Amino acid sequence: MKPWREVIVPHTDVLEGTFQQAEFAADLTAVHLGRAMREYQEPAAFFQRTFITEGMRLLLIQVMQRMNGVGGEPVVQLQTSFGGGKTHGMMSVYHLATRHCPLSDLDGIPSLLDQAALLDIPRARVAVLDGHAHPPGQPWQHGRQRIHTLWGELAWQLGGEEGFEQVKAADSTGTSPGKAILSNLLTRY
Repeated sequence: MKPWREVIVPHTDVLEGTFQQAEFAADLTAVHLGRAMREYQEPAAFFQRTFITEGMRLLLIQVMQRMNGVGGEPVVQLQTSFGGGKTHGMMSVYHLATRHCPLSDLDGIPSLLDQAALLDIPRARVAVLDGHAHPPGQPWQHGRQRIHTLWGELAWQLGGEEGFEQVKAADSTGTSPGKAILSNLLTRY
């Protein structure tokens, strides 16, 4: 087996000694809020710098199919081996769903579209629920609206004030709004 340095060439920052470990602390909430560094924030830059592993390939194909209504699992359990990858998997799905550029600008994605037997995928509204950002029992604000639960946050992110109205009663009591309300919320937004 050849040594790794004979098989690949490291990124320029590694070769030049300017590599920053903090750059690899991926934060999906920071991306969602527009506060991440360029390599995570911009879809084209993210996919240019991300190696699509077999697990990520399978995840993205499932998501592409599901977004087109031609298969794909409705619930995905993210699993990783060998040093992580769940956050990168979530970011790849996030960028795929929210991109503001053609899919052809995203390295590796056109071949995944071919493998999924698709020509395109629609954009989607995305909510990012960060359990660390919203501790239980401590409400938070969106403008004048006070939110108490992750259900309320989900509704707010997807539908703003109108979406939140659907779960407002449950949010104020800290209970689940129920299947019918959540189904309506997710279908509408």
